Amino acid sequence: AVFKCKIFPSVLLIRYFLLTTKRGSVVTHCDGRQNGAQCYGALGGTVSLQLMDDFSGIYRYQLKAKNVNVLSGRNNTPPVIIMKDRSSFIPSNGTFWIHNLSRNDSGEYELQTFDSNGKQTENRTLQLLVQGKYVFIS
Repeated sequence: AVFKCKIFPSVLLIRYFLLTTKRGSVVTHCDGRQNGAQCYGALGGTVSLQLMDDFSGIYRYQLKAKNVNVLSGRNNTPPVIIMKDRSSFIPSNGTFWIHNLSRNDSGEYELQTFDSNGKQTENRTLQLLVQGKYVFIS
């Protein structure tokens, strides 16, 4: 199960399918489990960032982009997602999705994990580069 709460798994699963099955959108996948991973996404498309295999055993975590927490959470609580309208997160498989990519999404993403004493247990980064051109039709 994604969460211990009964309502969250189905709601999150429905949101996952709605956000990832838009017609015509390009989806790229990136394995960000290694420090320093280089990830690429198409402008206007979707990128899935595999951050970990599973977040269920992590006491506290946060993902920062440009020194802003874009994702944070604690064990057995729903995650806090800053870009709610354009992203989704599945703790059980460690995947963070960013939809409708813009050039502003490019940059360094830093994942930090902490144990129950507040001690940092992991710190790694990945680079996301959003590529593409805008097409204007008149």
